[in-house]
Amino acid sequence: MKRILIILSFTIVALIANAKPPQISVEQFFDGRYNKEKTVSTFFSKDNGEYFRILKVNNNPTIVKKIFETLGKDRAKATRFFEHTGEGGKSVIVKITNNGETIDVGFQQDPSGRNASLFIKGLEKAFK
Repeated sequence: MKRILIILSFTIVALIANAKPPQISVEQFFDGRYNKEKTVSTFFSKDNGEYFRILKVNNNPTIVKKIFETLGKDRAKATRFFEHTGEGGKSVIVKITNNGETIDVGFQQDPSGRNASLFIKGLEKAFK
């Protein structure tokens, strides 16, 4: 019995050591690289165990294109995703599961491709 408990303890420690936060590619746009860019604004909130970030791009098609291309990397990790393209532009929602919780990543682009918004939200537990 003692041997089983020791093996179980080592297994749990190994699993915890291997657990790592999800690598969300679009998080790079919140790392400060666009803080001095007048066409970009960001908002961050952490409240009641919930995490939320939004980035808005106005009149900068180059950054909008970079965000959309980077979102493709996150789409590959998604447990679910939704995409809509129409007269109003393009919308994408990517759902990534981590620690039994869902992280939502959303992107919306206007028809001109010059303006967009990106958000990341979920419970803090999902980011650990």
